[in-house]
Amino acid sequence: MPIYTLRMPGSRIYVINSTSLITSVQSQIRSLSFTAIEANIAANIVGVSGATNEIIGHDVTSDGSYLMSFPKYVHPVLSAGPSLDAMNRRSIQVITQSLDRWTEDGGTTIKLFEWVRHELLLATTESVYGPENPFRHSTMENAWYTFEPSMMMFVLNLMPQVFAKKGYRAREYMVKIWEEYFDQGSYEEGSELIKTRVKINNDFRIPLKETARIELGGSQAILTNTLPGTFWMIYHIFSNPAVLEDVKAELLKGVREDGGTCTIDLSHVTNSCPILLSTFKEMMRVNSTGSATRIVMEDHLLDGKYLLKKGSTVMMPAMVQHTDRSIWGDDVHKFNHMRFVRQPGVKRTNPVAFRGFGGGTTLCPGRHFASTEILMFSALVILRFDLHPVDDKWVTPQTTKSPFVNALPVPDEDISVVLHPTSDKVWKVSFSGNDQGMEIVAEDFKAAILAEGH
Repeated sequence: MPIYTLRMPGSRIYVINSTSLITSVQSQIRSLSFTAIEANIAANIVGVSGATNEIIGHDVTSDGSYLMSFPKYVHPVLSAGPSLDAMNRRSIQVITQSLDRWTEDGGTTIKLFEWVRHELLLATTESVYGPENPFRHSTMENAWYTFEPSMMMFVLNLMPQVFAKKGYRAREYMVKIWEEYFDQGSYEEGSELIKTRVKINNDFRIPLKETARIELGGSQAILTNTLPGTFWMIYHIFSNPAVLEDVKAELLKGVREDGGTCTIDLSHVTNSCPILLSTFKEMMRVNSTGSATRIVMEDHLLDGKYLLKKGSTVMMPAMVQHTDRSIWGDDVHKFNHMRFVRQPGVKRTNPVAFRGFGGGTTLCPGRHFASTEILMFSALVILRFDLHPVDDKWVTPQTTKSPFVNALPVPDEDISVVLHPTSDKVWKVSFSGNDQGMEIVAEDFKAAILAEGH
């Protein structure tokens, strides 16, 4: 069925199965609104004041409103250009320096998810928040790990101060740290992204103290899926010798060696490694559990056929699209790292069916930043280390306990592995100029076609 209805007490949920209907939903940004959902949960998750929530939730389908304006502020600094380049450079610098230290330690037994999560959290937050990055302190990092799993209690407003006490205390602790960060003007030394987030709040007369609370949502945007996504990327590559061999051979083509120093350019990893990029997209296809959601703001006849009633919810589960045999073929349930590599004479799969970063007005604006981090971290680990499970067997972790806020799930159990450097060579990353945007989702393909037309 292209669409079906789940009748709930006092409401309806419409579940979209058809790829063509997804495109129709995405084009109706006012009748089928995501900003209305954002407005409903802002007060609950981050705990903004009534006055701030009134600003955020005012006229959510109007072009001049806070939530409709937000993408116009952040998209320029997260699109290919100097601002994104600066964030990528800082992130990769942090990753490279950290991996240098792990190389010095020799063979080390680690918890894979715990290790990846820490490495990417520091790299991501350093690149966004600058030299006064609050996440440099383990108490802030641990507070985030306490708060994140309890977010759904806040979303549903199920008395989190009673039923999620640890999460509530962690949230309030982080708010105090963010208040100090913004009060001291530390954001002025951070990325253009954090400066822009302050600017939109200033433009809408939201006090700096409230910006501290809103930044909890900013942290969620840059961390919640990047950290587990990197774990799954490393897992899929190292648990399959064929994937590891193909990806490593592709990466080595871009390595230059001079006197014991190996250098790889960022542009080679992001633009000249189709198997690595395909592996990344296949990881998202296989592991993504997210669902794009909209609120029906008025009765709407979708695609001229299906009546959606005002006040109902529209859901577009990624898993439905990602497991459709008619789209992906008979091996739909198999991890095929070559699935997204373009083959001569073979028609490209409809890019709308790939929902790794959402789509339409809710397309993740930070997808190129997150993708670059995940690809570059994976590349450097592949080139510099061997990873072997302590018990010599890779076992796919279950994800039944993963928080609902994660579109890429957190594993229920960690994997003990031995991290062993493959050589004592020095590794560097070069930056040959502005990094171009990668073709990841349908909107990227359209942008590339338009660019070629000019």
